[in-house]
Amino acid sequence: MEVLQEFQERRTSLRVDMEAERVLLIWTDKHGERRQDSGVCIDVSRRGVLVEYRAPFALGELINVVFKPQSDHANPVQGQVCRCTETSPVSFQIAMQLL
Repeated sequence: MEVLQEFQERRTSLRVDMEAERVLLIWTDKHGERRQDSGVCIDVSRRGVLVEYRAPFALGELINVVFKPQSDHANPVQGQVCRCTETSPVSFQIAMQLL
């Protein structure tokens, strides 16, 4: 029973599973160049977003995430990288706090 008590959700806001929805990532690289590429949104909450991407991002980096980029209802949000975890040699999970 103690194991179940240790594994309690600590988030106070609802997290929405995005079912691997494609999103557009826009950022400025270390050379000051504006970059954009597609990533996959894993989940989103009121305070953060978790995205899978093919390359790592540095902690503190600012990234604009555009949901439904090909539609009239494109919805951009800005996040700051708070965690970047390698899940395979060609895949990283990037957690961002929404600003």
